Amino acid sequence: MFGCCLPPLFAVHVADGVLAGSWVLGGWVVAGLLAFWGAWRIRDEEIPQVALLTAAFFVASLVHVPIGPTSAHLILNGLLGVVLGRRALLAVPLGLVLQAILIGHGGLLTVGVNSVVMGVPALLAWLLFAGLQRLPWLRSPWFGMVLIGGSTLLWVLSVVYSVSLLVSNWTSLLDVPDLRRANEWTFAPLTLAAAAGMAGLAAWFEQRMRSAREFPLGVLVGEFAVMATALLNCAVLLWGGQEHWQQLALVVFVVHLPIAVVEGVVVGSAVGFLAQVKPAMLRWPVAQEAPCPVDSAL
Repeated sequence: MFGCCLPPLFAVHVADGVLAGSWVLGGWVVAGLLAFWGAWRIRDEEIPQVALLTAAFFVASLVHVPIGPTSAHLILNGLLGVVLGRRALLAVPLGLVLQAILIGHGGLLTVGVNSVVMGVPALLAWLLFAGLQRLPWLRSPWFGMVLIGGSTLLWVLSVVYSVSLLVSNWTSLLDVPDLRRANEWTFAPLTLAAAAGMAGLAAWFEQRMRSAREFPLGVLVGEFAVMATALLNCAVLLWGGQEHWQQLALVVFVVHLPIAVVEGVVVGSAVGFLAQVKPAMLRWPVAQEAPCPVDSAL
């Protein structure tokens, strides 16, 4: 996901030759099962939508966001999950094959592992979106503030925890990172108070913006999908790497936290727009218009 000036390992697209053979093979098996379920009983009218979102997933890899001396690109697997549901499990591997062949992101041998790393968060994003969508107070202003505040709190604590973990384990050769200092620093009262303050400020700012009522839900889902993808990628590098990739895995996770914010805003804006103009794409309930009293009298 990083620019060409840095090694391809600094990405959630795992390159060929990084993982043990058993992990590569296992990734293909799991990805094949997920893709089979994603394609099960697919209807003809769903195919154009899957193709369109696969193209968007591919094009997103060409839009780079600068982060310090390098850049990273959007993933959009959260948006795939929201719109396609379990069909996202079919769109993700197709998009990854195109990315590997046409622009050299990831490797062909690791398409299976990368499909699992990005497909499972897309599936979880769909389940999270569908679950919250059923809540009766979803469009209430106070619940939007709760969603934005919760998203901000989760992100801030993730930043503190992952950076603390990286700093405290930078010279460690252990296969499993030492969590003691990260736990102490992250859950210290001062840290929690600062994170809560930032969450409250973000919730207040979102209300001042007067965004669409569906925007906070999209922010939460988009942010969650990226963070879950980075976390799975970190786990794969830690447990399945041919070499000791602990520091690299933590760096990859930390660097993708800003992308989680950007993608949350993108998915939130997309959800807010689609809920207004094409709610059927989100399986969003369409509000029934009240009958006009004049028409009733006539």
